[in-house]
Amino acid sequence: MIFSPMNIFKITSLAGVLLFASCQSKSQNSTSQTTVSTENIDKSQVTWNPSIDDALAQAKASGKLLFVECYSPTCPVCQSIEPFFKKTEVATKYNSSFVNYKLDVGNAEQVKFLNARNIYLPSFPQFLYFDGDGKIVHQAEVTPDVKTIVTAAETALSLDKRAANYKARYDKGDRSLDLLVQLAAYARLTKDTTLAITAADEVFKIYPKDQLNSETSWKLTKKCVTDMENGFAVHWFNNVATAAAFEKKDGHAGNENNILGGIIQSSLYSQRGQNYGTAKLNLVKKYMNLTGAGQYIENVTWEFDTKALIREGKPEQALAIGEKMAAKFGTNGQSLVYIARVFNDFYPNKNYAPKATAWLNKAKGLLKEDKFLAEYYFESAKLNQKAGDLVKAKADAQQARNLASKAQVDLTKFSALIEKL
Repeated sequence: MIFSPMNIFKITSLAGVLLFASCQSKSQNSTSQTTVSTENIDKSQVTWNPSIDDALAQAKASGKLLFVECYSPTCPVCQSIEPFFKKTEVATKYNSSFVNYKLDVGNAEQVKFLNARNIYLPSFPQFLYFDGDGKIVHQAEVTPDVKTIVTAAETALSLDKRAANYKARYDKGDRSLDLLVQLAAYARLTKDTTLAITAADEVFKIYPKDQLNSETSWKLTKKCVTDMENGFAVHWFNNVATAAAFEKKDGHAGNENNILGGIIQSSLYSQRGQNYGTAKLNLVKKYMNLTGAGQYIENVTWEFDTKALIREGKPEQALAIGEKMAAKFGTNGQSLVYIARVFNDFYPNKNYAPKATAWLNKAKGLLKEDKFLAEYYFESAKLNQKAGDLVKAKADAQQARNLASKAQVDLTKFSALIEKL
């Protein structure tokens, strides 16, 4: 691809604007959300509603958007933004256009609002904007200055420019770097995994490959990438020292391992990761070693390895992994039951039964609580069913249901097994 001087300028200057998604024009858009008169509002500081439920109800009643600042009291960047909420321009814009709420990311009760909407915060502070029904319409990351904070508000108010319209712009053929970066970040925040991967791959396609080792490239990786197969990720897994230097320069020594480790985790536990073969899993292990997580490889990958080997027609090798893990966790009853569960669910024949029986027999003596014993009997029933002993399978299934009822846990799967037998 040939890059014009303007495109090169945008890419090389992107590091300076990555924190707030895009440089948007303040010109009037064809469509925008209506704001109210500024005559009777507090212009000295942003007014915060103490209740998220009340704030949302107020937003719906008034026709305004709900602005939620996701912050942490211990986050230096969050604290650096705080004084700007007392600037006249910021207070005027936010008090006239939004109902405002501060959400402490360390407060589990407050975070329920985000969890209920399937929102993931890759970093904070995050500026989130919702309509009166509680549906997210925009997300922005800002720097501590009036311009970016106000620009975030104006973009949220623009029906054309806000994040909720990124996908429509993409579908219409917009492949600008600015949009792709914003789309990837927004899809990541809203847990649209497929779109996040696609957008980040598009960013890599148009990024100059001679600039892959730059700080801008690293910042893009942190902001957009969730998949270890993305070109940015592949580059940085093989250039960890350079990423480490960037993080150390910014006062975050060691954070490169957190970033790259997160990419490994999101890849491995994705829908695609569930079907990784042994070759891809070996790459996961390589990357874990490169990012300082080598000591966790066995615990993290054993189940993936087991399933991959079974899919690849190597059940005996899979069973050897089960034996190894059962020996490693031989004093943990819950772990032994879980290992048996994996083989109950995925082993192609009953040849594993003698070993799984030994694991469960050992587990039984280690379990005390009814809810865990219910799981033991549940897996024992499945094991006996596969081994051909239906009488014992039915007895174990009934005992599992009795214990589950006593422990007051959901009986759905226990009842279903009894009916199946």
